[in-house]
Amino acid sequence: MNRISLQTATAITGLTKRTLWRHIRAGRLRALGGEPGERTQVVLADVLRLAEPPFSGEHTNLILAADRGEPQAECDLALLLFSAQRPQEAVCWLERSAKQYYPEAMCWLGRCYLTGQGIDRDLDLGLMWLTHAAVKGHPIARAWVGFLQGEEGQRLLAAPEGPLLTQALDELEHQVLLAALSRDRTAQA
Repeated sequence: MNRISLQTATAITGLTKRTLWRHIRAGRLRALGGEPGERTQVVLADVLRLAEPPFSGEHTNLILAADRGEPQAECDLALLLFSAQRPQEAVCWLERSAKQYYPEAMCWLGRCYLTGQGIDRDLDLGLMWLTHAAVKGHPIARAWVGFLQGEEGQRLLAAPEGPLLTQALDELEHQVLLAALSRDRTAQA
């Protein structure tokens, strides 16, 4: 029987711990542990029944890996939460992953801070996380840092709102991805 922490269950369901405890008391959610000093865990299958899309049984391994603290899974879970329009929860998972020096998470967390997606806008933290990802060789972060150091990037960073910055970062991301695809095709030929 797969089980996860209450914290992970809140991310999956979007429900508060208090609401999850109500489900436990009502018998809709099975809890394991919970003794003083012990971390309460809940049955993943029960959590998935309470969850709204995009989560389903096919995400079991991802959720379990994220709950164990695996940085790639935490980052992937964050991106899934973004796709479900749950940016605040996504940022929490990006932070967990980025603090383990996972470049992909550092890159996306930096972007969140720069654009204010899911978190208060903080240019210093955004640039810090992007720089860390770039130093670790993340190609999108490297492109973004290079752009943001230039005149146009500085102008967009100084703007009080972030839609133009978001658009510029999206365009750079697409350019980096297209260049990578082009290199792959050339290498295969």
